[in-house]
Amino acid sequence: MPIKNPSLVQQKLVFWASLLLLITVSAVSFASTNRLIALSARAEQSQRILTELNRYLSDLQNVETGTRGYVITGNRPYLEPYYSGREEAHRTLARLRSLAPDDPALGRRVDALEELGRRRIAVADQVVDERSRSPAPVAQVPAMDEGKAAMDRLRAEVDAVVAVEQADHARRKRAVERQAIVTNTALAAGVGLSLLALAWLFAVRNREAARRRRAESELKSLNAGLEDRVAQRTAELERSRSLLDAVIENMPDTVFLKDIRDHFRYVLINGAGERLLGRHRAELLGHEDHELFPRELADRCHEEDEAVVASGREQPVPEQSMAVGGETKVIEGRKLPISDVDGSQHYVLGIVRDITEQKALENQLRQIQRMDALGRLTGGIAHDFNNILAIIVGNADLLREQASEGSEVAEMTDEVLGAASHGAELVRRLLAFARKQHLDPVVLDLNERLPAITGLLRRTLGETICLEVHAATGLWPALIDPTQVDDALVNLAINARDAMPQGGSLTIETANVVLDEDYAAHHMEVSPGEYVMLAVSDSGTGMSPDVIARVFEPFFTTKPEGKGTGLGLSQVYGWVKQSGGHIKVYSEVGHGTTIKLYLPRADAVAESLPAASGNSGAAPRGSETIFVVEDNPNVRSAVLRQLKDLGYATIEASDGADAVALARAGAEFDLLLTDVIMPGGMTGYDVAEQLGALRPGLKVLFTSGYTEMAAGNGNGNGNGNAARAGPLLSKPYRKQDLGRAVRAVLDA
Repeated sequence: MPIKNPSLVQQKLVFWASLLLLITVSAVSFASTNRLIALSARAEQSQRILTELNRYLSDLQNVETGTRGYVITGNRPYLEPYYSGREEAHRTLARLRSLAPDDPALGRRVDALEELGRRRIAVADQVVDERSRSPAPVAQVPAMDEGKAAMDRLRAEVDAVVAVEQADHARRKRAVERQAIVTNTALAAGVGLSLLALAWLFAVRNREAARRRRAESELKSLNAGLEDRVAQRTAELERSRSLLDAVIENMPDTVFLKDIRDHFRYVLINGAGERLLGRHRAELLGHEDHELFPRELADRCHEEDEAVVASGREQPVPEQSMAVGGETKVIEGRKLPISDVDGSQHYVLGIVRDITEQKALENQLRQIQRMDALGRLTGGIAHDFNNILAIIVGNADLLREQASEGSEVAEMTDEVLGAASHGAELVRRLLAFARKQHLDPVVLDLNERLPAITGLLRRTLGETICLEVHAATGLWPALIDPTQVDDALVNLAINARDAMPQGGSLTIETANVVLDEDYAAHHMEVSPGEYVMLAVSDSGTGMSPDVIARVFEPFFTTKPEGKGTGLGLSQVYGWVKQSGGHIKVYSEVGHGTTIKLYLPRADAVAESLPAASGNSGAAPRGSETIFVVEDNPNVRSAVLRQLKDLGYATIEASDGADAVALARAGAEFDLLLTDVIMPGGMTGYDVAEQLGALRPGLKVLFTSGYTEMAAGNGNGNGNGNAARAGPLLSKPYRKQDLGRAVRAVLDA
C-alpha cells in the first residue's frame, strides 16, 4: 500500500529512533556515571587509608618522642606527646578499621599494625614507669632499645601497607580516569546525537508537545532525586550534629560560645561549665558576664573577649582564681574567634579547664619537698652537733672525775655537762623532725596507754581547761614507740593550752580509720590502708592558712619570744612520718584546732626490746682490747681517753679502710667500736661485715650521732643482714654509758 503521508511517517520514525537513542545513551551514561562514582569512592577510600596510616605512624612517633624526652630530662611536661600519641593511636586504628570493613587483607594488616603499636606503647609505658622510679635515665636504655626495635618493625610494616595501598590507589586512579573518559565520551556522543534529533524534531509540527512531555518527565525525575538527596543530606547533618553535641557535652573541660553581635551573650555551654560555675545552663544562656558574675571577674572576661576579637586569633586564658559559690577555683584555658564562610567573626569560643585539684597536688608536692629539704638540712646539722657534743661530754666527764668534789672546777664541769645534756635533747628533737631518730616500736593499745598520760596532762593544762577522752570501742593495736606517743600528747596539749588563755576544752579521741585510694590520691605522702587515729582537739584561737602551712617547720612558732622553741609539732611530725603514719591539721581562726595522727595498724604482735639499764652507779671496767674506728679525730681522742680510764687497751683507725688493713695485718682485739657513718665509701656496717668475715664471732658496738642508718637497726629499714643487728650507742654519751655498753657486748 502506498504511503499517503510520508512526512508523518518520517517524523514518527525519527521520533522513535531519537527516543531509543536517548534511552540507550542515558543508560550508558547512568551506568558509566555510577561506575565512575564507585571508582572515585574507592580511590578516595585508598587516599584516606594512606592518610590514616601516616597519622598512625606519627602518633607512635609522638609516643617515642615523649618517652625519650622524659627519660633524658625527668620532667613530666615532656610526657605530653606521649599521652596524646597513645590516645590518638587508638582513634586512628579505629578509623582504619572503619575504612576496611570489606577488605580482609587490609583488616589483617591493620591487626598486625595494632599488635606492633600495642607492643611499642607497652615498651614506652615500661620506660616511663621505670624512669619515674629511677632518678637516672641509664636504667631505661635496654627498654628504649627494645622500643626502637619495635618502632622499626612498625615502620617497616606501615611502609609495606602503604606500598600496597599506594599501588591500589594508583590502579584505582587510573581506572577512574579511564572511566571518566568513557563517561564523557558517551555523554558527549549521546548529547550530540540527541541534539541533532531534537533539532530536527523541533522543526516539525509536533515539537512543542514532545518537548513538554520530555521536560515534565525530566522534571519529575529530578524532583524525586533531589528530594531523596535532600532527605539523605538532612539525616547526615542531624547525625553529625548529634555526635558533635555529645562530644561537647561530655568533654571534661568547660566549653562555651558567646555571640559577638549580641554583647557577648552566652549561646552555648556544656555540662562541665554548669559544674564549674555551679549554675544550670538555663541561668546562663542569653546573659552577659556582668549579669552573672562579680564586677571584677566580669570585667576580666570582657577584656579577654575583646582581645580575641581585636586580634582575630586564639588568645590564652592565663591561670587565675575564680570565686564560685563560696569556693575558690583555679582555672586556665583559651579563647578563639569563630568565623562564618564569609570570614566575618560572629562568635567567641572558650575552652576552660578547672585545675584546682591539680594545683592543690602541686602545692602538696612543694610542701613535701620543702619539708624533706628541711629534714635533710636538720639531720646534717644534728650529726655535726652530736659529734661536737660527744667531744664536750667525753672530756668533761674525765675532767669531772679529776676535780675535787665541791670545787669551782667541779661546778663549772657540771654546768658544761648540763648544757651538753640540754644540747643533746635539742638534737634529739631535731632528729625527730628529720625522721632520723632511733625508734623502739611495739604493739600498743592506745586506749590502755591514755589513762597513764592523762593525769600528767590534767596537771599541765590547769583547772581552766576541761580534758575529755573519747576512746573507741574495739580499737586496733598500733605499731609505734610508746615514748613518742607520750611526748606527742604532751606537746599537743601544751600547744592547745597556750591557744586557750581564757580556758576551754581539750578532747582526745581514738578511732579505727581506713584511708582509701581516693584519700591517698589527694594526699601524695599517704599510703592507703588501715590506721589507728589519735586526735587532739581544742576550742582555742585557731590558726590561719599561712600558719598551718608552716606549723611543722622546726623553730617556727607564733608564741612570744622565750615562750616556745618551735620544735614541739616538728618533733611530732617527724615521729609520725618515720613511723609510717600521716598527720593532718584542721583549724580555723576563732574556731579551734584539731590535729589528727594516723598511726600504722599493727598486723602482728611484735616482741618488745629489753628495757635500757639505768644511768646510776659507777661505770663497769675491764681490761680487754677495744678497736676504735672513728673518723673525727677529736671524738676519737675523747673515746680513747674514756676507754683507757676504764682500764681497756685500745687500737684506733680513722676510717674503714685503715681498720680493715689493721685487722688483716694481724691486730688483736676483743671488741669493735665503730662509728656508723664515715667518709671513704665504707660505713661502720661495712667495716663490721668485712671484719666479721675475717674473724667469725666478732663482737661489735656501733655508735652514731646521725641515726638515719641506725633507723635500719630494728625500725623496718634494714636489709636483714646480721651485721646490722648489733647494738647502737647514740652520741653524745657519758663515760658510764660507754662502759656499760662495752661491758654488755663483751659479756653477752
